[in-house]
Amino acid sequence: MPDFKDKYGAWAIVTGASSGLGVEFARQLAAKGLNVVLVARREDLLVNLAKELEDAYSVATRVVKLDLGKEGFFGELQQQIEGLDIGLVVNNAGMNCEGHFYRGDLKRNIDMLRLNVEAPFIISYELGKVLLEKGRGGIIFTASSSAFQATPFLSHYGATKAYILSLAESMNYEFRDKGVDVIALCPGLTESEMTQSMKKNPLLMKAAPVVKMAIDNLGKKAFVVSGLSNQVQVWLSQRVLGRDLSRDIAGALMKRVLPGARKKK
Repeated sequence: MPDFKDKYGAWAIVTGASSGLGVEFARQLAAKGLNVVLVARREDLLVNLAKELEDAYSVATRVVKLDLGKEGFFGELQQQIEGLDIGLVVNNAGMNCEGHFYRGDLKRNIDMLRLNVEAPFIISYELGKVLLEKGRGGIIFTASSSAFQATPFLSHYGATKAYILSLAESMNYEFRDKGVDVIALCPGLTESEMTQSMKKNPLLMKAAPVVKMAIDNLGKKAFVVSGLSNQVQVWLSQRVLGRDLSRDIAGALMKRVLPGARKKK
């Protein structure tokens, strides 16, 4: 069996690499010896992370300041990674809009659709072809445990992640006999900028074990759900409760943990 670097090197590309799970993906992949392309909008954070990775793991990095939500972003990304042997794609960039359905304006919701759905699809469509031509590599998507059932007060966000989960599972089936591994990471509440207001929530997981679960299961599973409570929730929603009751329970839970769900716009 080839080792991780042989299968997924020499370069990994991580979107949303300026914070949260993206930072942790970059660290853990660099620790495995992969060079890392760091993609996000906040260049200063990327530069600091790049120096950290280079100093700690003696890998090469490339910083790409880019808004993945803007039209035509991939042409710019392609120019920035030209000549690199990309073996692993981590589609991690995303945003949310929590609270009542109209809490965020239309523009914010359209921006979320572009960043959470359109951007990872385009990146995977274009770079997936490169991986298939080489006959090796991997693609990791960051989905969510909310992808498995309707989630009131995260309605649009949950819908974008349901798309990502379905996409990843289907690609896993189509690509698995062609040397390219695809997995969806489905975390629940995880420490990040999105969850800063929930620091005291007992369900909030550290980013490191969540990311490790995705990396360890790449090539083994089509999706993974991090955390026992999240795994139980998903199992119940899929096997026991049914869609209506799962939705109602998810809505009641969101009312408890999301500040934006407790008051109207």
